[in-house]
Amino acid sequence: MADHMPAPAFLRRFFPRARRGNTPGHGVGDTVGKSATVGTTTSAVLPSGILPSGLPMATQDGPALARALAARMPALIMTARRIAQAVQQGGHARRRAGSGENFWQYRPAQPGEAASRIDWRQSARGERPFVRENEAQTAQTIFIWCDNSSSMNWHSSDTLPSKAESALVLALALAAILLRQGERVRLLGADGATVTAISGNGGLERMAIVLIDAMRRPSSPATLPQAGHLARNGRLVLLGDGLYDPAAFSGLLRAALARQVRTSLIEVIDPAERDMPYSGRTRFMGLEDEAPLTLSAGTDLRTAYRAAFTQHQQQLSDLCRAGGNAMITQTTDQPPERALLALHAQLAAAHHTGGGIRA
Repeated sequence: MADHMPAPAFLRRFFPRARRGNTPGHGVGDTVGKSATVGTTTSAVLPSGILPSGLPMATQDGPALARALAARMPALIMTARRIAQAVQQGGHARRRAGSGENFWQYRPAQPGEAASRIDWRQSARGERPFVRENEAQTAQTIFIWCDNSSSMNWHSSDTLPSKAESALVLALALAAILLRQGERVRLLGADGATVTAISGNGGLERMAIVLIDAMRRPSSPATLPQAGHLARNGRLVLLGDGLYDPAAFSGLLRAALARQVRTSLIEVIDPAERDMPYSGRTRFMGLEDEAPLTLSAGTDLRTAYRAAFTQHQQQLSDLCRAGGNAMITQTTDQPPERALLALHAQLAAAHHTGGGIRA
């Protein structure tokens, strides 16, 4: 008899999609990726989500997850603020020359420099003239989007947060950092179109309410943002598991570039989606109306799966680089500070070069 186990949402990429009402293991829909034969089990793309049967739940439906996170919202916001503080202490301040009031640096005067820009007191201490530069105070507009698909509600172990919770905390911490830096923060709704301005002392609370409320109505599949709602020369930050139609994802990145908007993706995944740690006959249950599917999770299947996962990661990474930035991968068993430090560096680099890029 097969063990009843939760399975990575990512498996939908590699096994025949089981349709509702089909016999488990025999429902074949659209095939994505390469097929792999393991004993008598042929595989090519499994159901997109997972629901364990007979064991403690490793996932929650949208309303249940929203209720659980709403009850913990003050603690989640406190955690996000702590993470934001740690990231800001570990990263370098976002600074560049501009017309602000805060001093940044002295630099040697260039030929043809206006005399009014020379700092004569500083210049008198050396043998060449120096210009005093202040820090720029031009704010960026940062759009934040969180994946609200059903596959985000999964986690492989009760000791790990769901992908949705991890993305929520990352989004709140990012907003806390940006607000402290004086940036304009805009939250894109789960429908990909609604835009909510986040500002003021209660900004994080309002943001958490909007994100948690959206979890009550998960989308399947994810509804990617609409580039037409992005301000020119802004920045777009996506937080999700990366299980998007490649053509739709590439189309979003191209449309954003046309508006001079760089896109950053923090891919939030469960470690089981990377490792495929299952063995023996395993019954996988779908989160998104797929029929159950029983597979023999042996060495050959794990090898094929991991190779396909590596290929998927490379494709997603290539798309992200074409969209302006390297992909940042965050597994739910890792501290969130690492991913936010990498994102902080990407945002700072774009700000230093003026934010805009050529499409």
